[in-house]
Amino acid sequence: MPEHQTEAKPSGLKRLRDTAPLGLSLIFLLLCVLVQYSTGAWNAAFTAYPDEPSHFISSVMIRDYFASGMTSSPMSFARNYYSHYPFFAVGYWPPFYYLVTAFTFLVLGVGRAQALVVSALAAAGSATMLVILLRKRCGSIIACCAGFVFLSLPEVQHWFSTVMTDEMVAFLCLAAGVRLLIYLERPTAGNAAFCGICCACAVLTKYSAAYICVVPVAACLLLRRFDIMKKPSFLILYATFAALAGPWILATMHGIATGLPSVQSDPVTTRIVSSARIAFGIFPLPLMIFVLLGVVALIVLHTTWQADVVVIALLGLGSFSLLIASPVDPESRYFLGIAAALLALAFAGWAAALSRTDASAVVSALAVVLTIAFMATHLGAYPHTPNSSIGLIVRAVTSNPAWAGKRIVVASDVEGPMIAEFAIQDHARPGYMLLRPSKLFSDEDWFGQHYISRYDSVQRLAASFARKNPADLIIWHSRPSYVLRTHERLMDQMLSGGSLSWRKSASLPIASSDGSTWCVYEFVPGQAY
Repeated sequence: MPEHQTEAKPSGLKRLRDTAPLGLSLIFLLLCVLVQYSTGAWNAAFTAYPDEPSHFISSVMIRDYFASGMTSSPMSFARNYYSHYPFFAVGYWPPFYYLVTAFTFLVLGVGRAQALVVSALAAAGSATMLVILLRKRCGSIIACCAGFVFLSLPEVQHWFSTVMTDEMVAFLCLAAGVRLLIYLERPTAGNAAFCGICCACAVLTKYSAAYICVVPVAACLLLRRFDIMKKPSFLILYATFAALAGPWILATMHGIATGLPSVQSDPVTTRIVSSARIAFGIFPLPLMIFVLLGVVALIVLHTTWQADVVVIALLGLGSFSLLIASPVDPESRYFLGIAAALLALAFAGWAAALSRTDASAVVSALAVVLTIAFMATHLGAYPHTPNSSIGLIVRAVTSNPAWAGKRIVVASDVEGPMIAEFAIQDHARPGYMLLRPSKLFSDEDWFGQHYISRYDSVQRLAASFARKNPADLIIWHSRPSYVLRTHERLMDQMLSGGSLSWRKSASLPIASSDGSTWCVYEFVPGQAY
């Protein structure tokens, strides 16, 4: 056989090995999509977290800007859009997530299910990165088990079933770690640029990924790879990051701290303890024990450490340190990347502890069985967003031709979720002029605290519609008076007190499953307040 043919087999095997993660990532993606579908995440309201509507509407706005042909300036388009759908904050948040989701909307259409495709892709990407990080040390089978276990964590499922940025941040930071390992192995300019791109995309998704900028330097120092730090390619890594992320950071630096507390609410030691509790609490108890023992084994067997362990540890410690230093109180969604790092370190520790045994086939089979059992127990076992009538109410409004393009005061308790639903169902987007009661009739800070009502009587609030805030419709969600804020109680009294200016629509009310009632009130021209 000719020599060139004998060399074809190894290259073919290498190609198969390199493309295997792509096929596996498709399986991971299918799993995420099935979880979303089976748990009703596609049709849920945007109420899982207060930031959900902002992320969704920001993405829809950018999609509509692209679809418009970009004939106006981005700022003027955004101002006009905000006057119609006043619930987005792109500019405060970096743009990468919104760009990805906007392009997804251009291809698949606008909807919650389409937005959740991005979350599923990010979660599947994180699981794939775990496989890539672990397969050399643990073998392909056990590495795949780590990916499936990660996707089966209730906390991970919860956040890939919401329109949030945290899954993408975790994925891009893990991807940056993988690209850094590739660069450390082959320090070429191309590999450096790829690593810099991943770092930039992570930071341009959310500034909580800023720690990733330090990881390449820290890894070279800990691994004593001073030779790499002297290479021009190392400068290329950071030059790529600066070229991509620098302009946005500089342009928005004045608003980065907007809404953030000026000081931490707890001492550093308290934050360390509570953050560690959250990080390990992401794992169900049996898995938590597995992770703790695996991490301890890896610490004891420190002679087995190589570049992969160092980089994974830096990913976890870097994120943890930034959360400790941040003035924002820790939340479980911030710890998805840390959970992935802990899981990878635990699997690496168990692999190191069992490396001297000759029962690798038995260990792999046991890992598969336990993974299947874990998935069967925990898939779908996360806090689901409760059913809501928001979509039904918005559909009742948008289906009425007489109400097209009207100025509408949205329900005060679900302003963001309702505006997001209008963004989906309004085919003339932006058509309706949506108004937020919390902005019209009250003042509060970024976190909804230090609330002050602007009006102290029904008469003054009602008169404001004529003087400052004319509206055609009010969508009202009747609830017990004790849960209403001052301006909501005044609105309730105005609408339920037989005001001549507002007439209840005959096409609604609609009763919710919780016993509350939704109504639409129409403004009656010429009638006195």
